[in-house]
Amino acid sequence: MQNNKILVVEDSKTISNVLKTKLTEFGYEVDKAYTLKEAKNLIIKKEYMLILLDLHLPDGEGYELIDDILDITNTKVIVLTSDNEEQLREELFRYGILDYIIKDKNFIYSIYEIHRTIQKLKLLSDKKILIIDDSSFVIKQVKNVLLPRNYMIYSAMSAKDGFEILKDKNIDLIVLDMELPDMHGLKVLEKIRKNISYINIPVIILSGTLTHDIIRKILKGGGNDFIKKPFIIEEFILKIDLLIENAQKEKNIIEKSKILNEVNNALEEKVSKAVAKLREKDFFMFQQSRLAQMGEMLSMIAHQWRQPLNAISSTATALKLKALRGKANEDIIIETTDKISFYIKHLSNTIDDFRDFFKPKKEKQEINFDILIENALLIVKPSLDDKKIEIVTKLNSQNTFVSYANELKQVILNLIKNAEDALIEKEIKKPKIIIKTYEKDNLHILEVSDNAGGIPKDIMSKIFDPYFSTKKKKDGTGLGLYMSKIIIEDHCKGKMEVENHKNGALFRVIIKKT
Repeated sequence: MQNNKILVVEDSKTISNVLKTKLTEFGYEVDKAYTLKEAKNLIIKKEYMLILLDLHLPDGEGYELIDDILDITNTKVIVLTSDNEEQLREELFRYGILDYIIKDKNFIYSIYEIHRTIQKLKLLSDKKILIIDDSSFVIKQVKNVLLPRNYMIYSAMSAKDGFEILKDKNIDLIVLDMELPDMHGLKVLEKIRKNISYINIPVIILSGTLTHDIIRKILKGGGNDFIKKPFIIEEFILKIDLLIENAQKEKNIIEKSKILNEVNNALEEKVSKAVAKLREKDFFMFQQSRLAQMGEMLSMIAHQWRQPLNAISSTATALKLKALRGKANEDIIIETTDKISFYIKHLSNTIDDFRDFFKPKKEKQEINFDILIENALLIVKPSLDDKKIEIVTKLNSQNTFVSYANELKQVILNLIKNAEDALIEKEIKKPKIIIKTYEKDNLHILEVSDNAGGIPKDIMSKIFDPYFSTKKKKDGTGLGLYMSKIIIEDHCKGKMEVENHKNGALFRVIIKKT
C-alpha cells in the first residue's frame, strides 16, 4: 500500500491545524508535532512519506532534525520558514531538503504547492540523469541536491565515458560541462544531436563562461538550457525539474499520438471493411429489388402484349379463312397486313418504353418530375386501368434539376406499385392513386398517395427497413421501399418521407434544386 503519511512539525497550532485540514482534504494522513522531541519520537515509531518542518521550534532548531531524519530514514523534507533569504535557501538545499515553503499571506496557495510537489515527485521518480563533468566536486554537489528528488544519477568525467553510459542506460536528461578533458562540450552536444537515439534527450549546459556568442551556439546546437558556474542550487533544481517534466509530457504526447494513430488506422481499416460489406450488401439488395421489379414489369409487358398478340392472331386467322374461301383479294391482304403492322408497332413501342428502365445509365442528366411521371405511367397505366384503379395526376414541377433519371423512375414505379398492391389487398371499392408534384422554396417535391386506409402506427417506423414487407402474401421482398430510400437519400442526396393522410398513406420525395 502506498505511503501517504505526512508529519507536520510546527509550533504554531494555527498553522499546524490549517496544514492538517487542507492536506487531509487531498487524501493524506497527517500527524502533528510541536517540538523536536515529539517529532523524533514519531519518526522512530512511524514511516512518513514527507515531513513539513518548521526551522524554529521551542526546544531547538529544525536544522538539528534534518540531520536526524537523514540518519534515520529516507523521508523527504519540506521546510516551513518565514525567512526568504537566498543564502538560507541555498544552505537548506545543501542539507538535502526537497523544497521550502514561505509562511506568508499566500500560505493556502503554498499548501497546494506542497500537494503539487508530491505529485511531481511521483511523476518524475526514477528518471535517469547523466552528469558529464570533470569536476568530482560538481558531480557530488549535483547528486546531493537531486537524489532527494528520487532521480537516479549517473556520472562521467569524460565525453567517452558519458557516451558509454548513454549506450547502456535509458537516460532522461543530460547535465553537460562545457570544458571536458577529451572533447569540448559543444562538440559533445553536436554528437548527441546527430544520434537519433539521443535526439530528444534534454541537455542542460554548465559553463563558467557564458558569453552571448556561447549561449547562441548552445541553443542553436540543440541545448535546452544553460547555467553558469558556480550555480545557484535552487535555479538548477527548478530547471532540471522543468526540463524533465516537459520531456515526460512530450514523450507521453508522442506515445499517445502513436497509439491514437494505430487506433485510427485500425479503425479506418475496420470502417473500410464495414463500408465495403455494406456496399456489397446494398448491391445485392439492389439487385434483388431490380429482379423483383423486373418480374413485375415482365408481367406488365405480358399484360400489354396480350391484346395486340390476340389481335394479330385473330387478324391472321381471318386472312387465312378468306384465302381458303378464295376471298383474299389484294385490298383485303393490304388492309390485313396494315393492321398486323400496327399491332407489331404497338408491341415494339411497348418494348422501348420498358427497355429504357433497364439501361445501366449512371451519369446524371437534366430532368424534371413531371416528365419522369409521364414516362412511368406509360408503363403502369394499362395494368392500373385493367384493375379499375383511378390515377389522378396534379403535376406542377416543370423546372429541371440534375440527377439520375432511371433510378428516380424506379422509385416512382415502386411507389405506384406499392399503392396498387395495398389497394388490391384491401379490396378498396373505388381505388385511387394520386400523384402530385410541386415546387416549394428551393425544393422539388413529389407525392404519391392512395386511399387504402394508411399504414398502421406500430409499423410506420419500420417501413423503410430492409426485408420488412407489409404484404400478407409471401411475394413481397421487403426491398422496394428500402432501396427507394437508399436511391433518394444516398444517390440523389434528397429526402424520403412517409405519413398517413385522411384516406391512406402518402410518400413524399424531396430533391433540392440545382
